[in-house]
Amino acid sequence: MTTGKTVNLQGPPANEVKADEPEAMGKTATHRKAEVRLGREIQARIGQQLRGMYDEVVNQGVPKHIDDLVRRLTDQDDGVA
Repeated sequence: MTTGKTVNLQGPPANEVKADEPEAMGKTATHRKAEVRLGREIQARIGQQLRGMYDEVVNQGVPKHIDDLVRRLTDQDDGVA
C-alpha cells in the first residue's frame, strides 16, 4: 500500500552546521552521525519486502554440490571422532 507521501532519506545539507558542532568551532569532526527516522508504515513495508526476498532465497534450497560437500565433511568428522 502506498500513501503518496514523499519521504526524504537524506540528512541535512553539509553546509548546515550548528554552532556547537566541531566543524563550527574550527575542529575537524572524526565522525558525523546522520539521523534518519522512518514512519511505522514505511518500516513495515521494508520489513515485508525483506521477508519476501529472504523467503525466495530460503526456498531455493542448497545446491547439490554444496550438499554433497557438507555430507562428505560430516562423514569425515564422524570417522575421526
